[in-house]
Amino acid sequence: MKKLNIILLTLILVNLSLLAQNHTKIIDMHIHSYTDSNFGDREPAHDYYGEKGSKDAESHRLETFAAFEKFNIVKAMVSGNPESVSNWMAKDTDHRIIRGILMFSPDDYEMDSVKFEQMVKDKKIEIFGETAPYYGGTTLSDSIWQPYLRICEKYDIPVAVHMGGGDPGGTYSWSPKARLKLGDPYLIEDVLVKYPKLRIYMMHAGGEDWPEHAIRLMAYYPQLYTDIAVLLWVEPNTKRYVKEFLKNIKEAGYLDRVMFGSDQMTWPYAIEKSINFLNSLDFLTQQEKEDIFYNNAAIFLKLKE
Repeated sequence: MKKLNIILLTLILVNLSLLAQNHTKIIDMHIHSYTDSNFGDREPAHDYYGEKGSKDAESHRLETFAAFEKFNIVKAMVSGNPESVSNWMAKDTDHRIIRGILMFSPDDYEMDSVKFEQMVKDKKIEIFGETAPYYGGTTLSDSIWQPYLRICEKYDIPVAVHMGGGDPGGTYSWSPKARLKLGDPYLIEDVLVKYPKLRIYMMHAGGEDWPEHAIRLMAYYPQLYTDIAVLLWVEPNTKRYVKEFLKNIKEAGYLDRVMFGSDQMTWPYAIEKSINFLNSLDFLTQQEKEDIFYNNAAIFLKLKE
């Protein structure tokens, strides 16, 4: 009888834990949108695990929106080309989407600082990102990006910048100017010095290559945040790195500036994989997980309850 009671109590505690996880509010700081014209242009047909992505851009949107609902994702920073973000925004009846813009080079979408500032004024850009100079062969500290950063600081628009490497083999296909050295977080230090009021977060926490540089940069610049994004699901070796990163940044005392992001790309199921993996890390307390899932981003975004 005593053994049965213990089993029943264990099942109750497990169910309560799962219930708490399912009802935890989540802010996803790293979501991608597409139009049919660019769907699957950058991503391979299958991920590391052999899973195919969504069949087209609209299926991808519907599957991602379903994940928002299922996992209580109350806000999501969505970046893609302006058309795709506008399309998602028009169909976002639950007001979850924070408008971003995916840019590899400052002149993408025939952009210039005048057009950019008008989009900011019109609230068509609420976060400047994902900016990914890495793929275009530059860094955010280069002069060509400065007009945009000045506008972001002027209007208090957060900046999201890709740090770490990219997809293996990408340099031989869609991103010929990408070089691994351009993913070093230290290369954005000049931006942090020049724009001390700018809200900025790294995407991927320096990746597998520069996690300690990400932590040291966060130590020197208390305004700097990071997401952990694709590191949570993309493949086993990368997941090993993010475990060490989270352990080290917790010990260093900067876990309160780490934010959840899924970086689902064409695989909406990656949202669930990311959530489950983060929840599986037993060296994080439940409160620390909730902070990563929601509270840290809420502070960064200046959300009002």
